[in-house]
Amino acid sequence: MMSQETLNLFDELYYETYQDVLKYVIINCSNMEDVKDIIQNVYLEVLNKIEKNSSIISKAYILGITKNKVKDYYRFHYKNKIISLFTKIKEQENIELIDTITSDIDIEKIILKEENIKFIWNYLKKNTITSKIFYLYYYLDYSIKDISKELNISESNIKNHLYRTLKKLNSLMKG
Repeated sequence: MMSQETLNLFDELYYETYQDVLKYVIINCSNMEDVKDIIQNVYLEVLNKIEKNSSIISKAYILGITKNKVKDYYRFHYKNKIISLFTKIKEQENIELIDTITSDIDIEKIILKEENIKFIWNYLKKNTITSKIFYLYYYLDYSIKDISKELNISESNIKNHLYRTLKKLNSLMKG
């Protein structure tokens, strides 16, 4: 059982470093689907280090762990495709949930929205740079200037990626 002091220190370090860790992982990650796994590995390692010796933990130390976890993930744990063993169970749960939905909810809109999100994400995953730009711009609210600095790409190139991809997605969604 962890002490409250350990948990408080972890929370403090987490909130202090999360944005920097997330930014580093996104920029250095070759597959956007791996981001959450890598961040989880980083903070599990941080928690283990805090339990052993909390005096050595600093922001720089956590960023060092992050660099190593990105390397380790791709060296030892990279998987091209993960197929869940529980897919059939999830489908059965979804069927049961659909039966309990009241009639004032438009199921068609929900399904179409989910399908559109999947379609867009699959389209973005085809180009690593574009997916990073979209993630940083729309999810983390980075400015074009900040993205340009982080990815070492000109601002005009960032804008081209954004606008051309949005235009292409718009035409694909209408068609």
